[in-house]
Amino acid sequence: MNRPWAVRAFDALRRQGCRAAAALALLAACMAPAGAAPGLTLHVGVYENAPKIFTTTDGKPAGIMVELLEAMAEREQWQLVFQRCAWQECLRQLEAGSLDLLPDVAYNAERERRFDFHRTPALHSWSQIYRRDGVAIESILDLRDKRVALLGGSIQQQGLEALLKGFDVPITLSKVDSVDAAFALVAAGKADAAVASHQFGAFKARSYRLVETPIVFMPSSLFYAAGQGRHAEVLQRIDAHLEDWQHDTGSLYFLTIRKWGGQAPEAFIPGPARTLLAALAAIGLVLTGGVLLLRQQVAAKTRELANVNRQLEVTLQAIPDLMFEVDSDGRYVAVHAVRPDQLAAPASTLVGRTVAEVLPPEAAAGCMAALREAVQDGYSAGQQILLPLQPEPRWFELSVARKPDDGSGGPAHFIVLSRDITPRKRAEARVQRLGRLYETLSHCNQAVAQCRTEAELLQRVCHDAVYFGGLVMAWIGELDADGRLQPIASHGEGLEYLDGLEISIRADVPTGRGTSGIAMREDRPVWSQDFSTDPMSLPWRERAVRFGWAGVASLPLHRRGQVCGAMALYAREKGAFDADAQALLVQMAADIDAGIERFRQAAERERLAEAIKLSEAKYRELTETIKDVIWTLDPYTLRFLYVSPSVLRLRGCTPEEVMAEPMDAALTPEGSARVRAAIARNLAEFEAGRRGPHDVNVDEIEQPRKDGTTVWTEVVTNYARNPRSGRVELRGVTRDISERKKAEAQIRQLAMFDQLTGLPNRAHLKERFDYALNLAEHHGQPLAVVFLDIDRFKDINDSLGHDVGDQLLVEVARRLAEGMRASDTVSRLGGDEFILVLPQTDADGAARTATRLLQAIARPVRLGSHELRTSTSIGIAMYPEDGTDIDTLSRCADAAMYQVKRDSRNGYRFFTAEMQVRSARTLQLSTALHEALDRGQLSLHFQPQLALADGRVIGAEALLRWQHPQLGWISPGEFIAIAESNGLILPIGEWVLREAAAQARDWMERGLPPLVVAVNVSAAQFRQAHLPELVSRIATEAGIATTQLGLELTEAAAMNNPRAAVAMLDDLAGRGLHLSIDDFGTGYSSLSYLKRFKVHVLKIDQSFVRDLGADPEDQQIVIAIIKLAHSLGMRTLAEGVETAAQLEFLRCQGCDEVQGYYFGRPMPAAEFEAWLQRHANAERPAEAAELVAEGAAEGSGRRGP
Repeated sequence: MNRPWAVRAFDALRRQGCRAAAALALLAACMAPAGAAPGLTLHVGVYENAPKIFTTTDGKPAGIMVELLEAMAEREQWQLVFQRCAWQECLRQLEAGSLDLLPDVAYNAERERRFDFHRTPALHSWSQIYRRDGVAIESILDLRDKRVALLGGSIQQQGLEALLKGFDVPITLSKVDSVDAAFALVAAGKADAAVASHQFGAFKARSYRLVETPIVFMPSSLFYAAGQGRHAEVLQRIDAHLEDWQHDTGSLYFLTIRKWGGQAPEAFIPGPARTLLAALAAIGLVLTGGVLLLRQQVAAKTRELANVNRQLEVTLQAIPDLMFEVDSDGRYVAVHAVRPDQLAAPASTLVGRTVAEVLPPEAAAGCMAALREAVQDGYSAGQQILLPLQPEPRWFELSVARKPDDGSGGPAHFIVLSRDITPRKRAEARVQRLGRLYETLSHCNQAVAQCRTEAELLQRVCHDAVYFGGLVMAWIGELDADGRLQPIASHGEGLEYLDGLEISIRADVPTGRGTSGIAMREDRPVWSQDFSTDPMSLPWRERAVRFGWAGVASLPLHRRGQVCGAMALYAREKGAFDADAQALLVQMAADIDAGIERFRQAAERERLAEAIKLSEAKYRELTETIKDVIWTLDPYTLRFLYVSPSVLRLRGCTPEEVMAEPMDAALTPEGSARVRAAIARNLAEFEAGRRGPHDVNVDEIEQPRKDGTTVWTEVVTNYARNPRSGRVELRGVTRDISERKKAEAQIRQLAMFDQLTGLPNRAHLKERFDYALNLAEHHGQPLAVVFLDIDRFKDINDSLGHDVGDQLLVEVARRLAEGMRASDTVSRLGGDEFILVLPQTDADGAARTATRLLQAIARPVRLGSHELRTSTSIGIAMYPEDGTDIDTLSRCADAAMYQVKRDSRNGYRFFTAEMQVRSARTLQLSTALHEALDRGQLSLHFQPQLALADGRVIGAEALLRWQHPQLGWISPGEFIAIAESNGLILPIGEWVLREAAAQARDWMERGLPPLVVAVNVSAAQFRQAHLPELVSRIATEAGIATTQLGLELTEAAAMNNPRAAVAMLDDLAGRGLHLSIDDFGTGYSSLSYLKRFKVHVLKIDQSFVRDLGADPEDQQIVIAIIKLAHSLGMRTLAEGVETAAQLEFLRCQGCDEVQGYYFGRPMPAAEFEAWLQRHANAERPAEAAELVAEGAAEGSGRRGP
């Protein structure tokens, strides 16, 4: 376009007062067509696919695509050279460059990588199946074992194969080099059906005496294709012609389509607009000639120019476009509007105002963007804006041209043409909507082919209708026994519309007179193009208005040929369901019916087949990928029927090697006999009905490996009957638990033995003592407890160093163990303290042992360059005279030992009556404790528990405190043991639970963050069978959920009766209580039971936390506990955290939760609440640091009772 000339003409005429002529001159220049490579020779491929493209009997090319291309070539002065070729050869030549263009090419992603396409589709098409008369084909299922012919290498082949695969329908496929050949095979009886586009079928089916079937698939768009990177300008001109023709239903394009009976996109512009555009084109041509004549005669014929100006002014009034002159700031300078109703404001108010002051923000932004482009490039075209005019919003397309500088030095001005393109936008929207529905139909076909259940199919259809079809909402309902439609699948916006929805099939009730009721009752699709006015939608209109729906379509669905429900589709636009949309939706409903019918016909067969296939595939994948060994054994012959490949990793044997021998071949004769007896016993129980497939055995077995080593395994087995053979099989899964066994052994070693000396620690001592005590009670035998402490050991550590001290402890431990009986126990409590338990030993025997120990310790010890001589003080307590438990006896022996130290050291003493003076306080406290509960002397303090990951307070431990009016604060460590011994622990424990629950409710009512209040449960409480009911009742009476309470149980209490503990913990966990094992690591846990305990947290005892920075053994114990907890799916909470170093170590090792004086001491409820508020308000790091420092400072002072 010669746009600079147009601008100069406009400016020259405007300066002479000829504004209308100037505007028309610019318009004529903008409408002039651009050049398109005249004289270009194009080699065009022609293959046989009538009526779109084919050759006549005299060899001339013909068809829709040929005639359209010839019309374009005539206008563009192209020379067309047509070359006949078969379809695949045409594609090859186009890709190689021997052909320039190939008409009638369907677009897909694979072809886009090989060829270039224009934008506007030349035709729309779909594929359809045509049959020979007498061959019954009504659905995709009828194609089973049929002979089908189609064009080889076409997208129809790919689509049909995918469709048939989804339906599991086998056919015999004949691929030919033309569609005519496919139809000829069917006509000759060599094929039962053929695939062709619907245009070809409509054109040729009758001549071959073929009949169309209802099977439609693969909607596609057809183009002229060029080689990759070649003839871009030709494709652009093809686009231009197609867009121009498709806007006018009277154009050559539509005449050609109608001539051949093809299918084309709808026109984009209504009839009046097309007439107007034709008039404008004619006027433009006239005006162009007029303007050229005016330029030649302007100087001599001013009067004649004035007459022309008046004529142009009249003509300009006939132009529907709005015309404006604006400056670079978007300020209106002049306005020409023959359609004032298309202005956003009256024309008289525009001059002097900016577009930002007149137009809505988004439209103003679009105008300014076009203006900026014109400022930079001199011209802008194609910018579209939407104006909220009355009675409806309208779209406009802007063309902006910069006026030439008139030499006056003034600001630049611009001419803006604003064309109403609302009809075109509507047509585009309609085409897009139709395209979306085509895509929806395609996805519906895929869903019918791919979905495995009716529910999945219906839900996916609803999803695809919304996601691909651009609909607002879709739902499918099923008729119930009362004739009401019940929604069973839905997708989209406004699903709450379905809540309480009532639709009936009956005509005598209002809810049966809507679109869905009519559709089901009359078995026909029902369309409501305007929801707001259609009387059918009256009962549901209020809901529809709320969700912004304008149109609805209801289509009946069928099962066994009878209406079984309906599909309802909702559109936001009025009139969305035109004839084409209706045809597509009817086809989609038919596809859904076919899918439903397919599921009905083959439901049981496919369910069983798919279940078997899926089971075998999953089993195969599982056995080949997991580390566990999966196996099946014949319990009658003890021969493996199957062993998964992972046995090679587990035992070093291939599956074949394992299956070649009986399963007990690698066992000892005794082990083999036990295994065979167990299998025979369990098999008999199974066959007698006393054991079922769900009865599972879990065993831990040490199995031999091929290299002679062994591996610990966990074997899970059950008996089941093979549904095919009917024989009983033993099925199992074998898992390598070597690492877990190592961890258990390490934990046991760490938990039960002193890491320096290798002697039993306190926990193991308790276990050994309990065993010895049971024997002593049973046989009435004496038992001695010996407490031993090395004299002046601290002096050795201080003078020679801890390494020497450790070496001395090791040597002392060795000497203590010398000469001991297997039943004796020598343990180290810590530091230089040792305890010995001597079963079947009276006072004389204890004295002899003590004397021997004194002599053994007194022998010189050579440690490196040092020779040391040391001694020991020994205290002895006797069972049953001095006590009946390890704590009492060890205290008595300790008291006796300290008496030796007070006397002279290097000797031993028995505990005597004089040493019982200290027990007087115990009696005093026991008496006072009976009154403490009734007189309100007991209270609860609360210590915060925090999540280590984010510092969030997650709970509080309720700790019991006793303040006596005369004795003051009594330590829990002192009075709890008394309460346990005198039976008061049960009422006190229940009081603690009720107080904790009441406090949790009080905090909740005060709006504090939700916390779990943890209460320590004694062993006596835990042994009560009604504990779960008691806790639930207390929580209910307090008005809180059981999830707000936690119970902490010591390791020893849990393991006292592990079988009963499992049942009790299962009951408590099932009620929602938060369960913890307290002081973990100080006792002995059977890990086989621990992994069955339904507890949430293992609490690491503070004795292990206290020396984390200095004691490597404690560090290893803590690490092992954390790993064990995580492997069992539990969290860990470290008690007694008092330093930043401890906290950092725990964080690095993955500990989950912490509590201790570093964060806050145990506090009364009010003080805890204030602390919690300060913690919650510490949002910035600095505040949080101050709060931690405050807690640490409080922790460093008096800790209180």
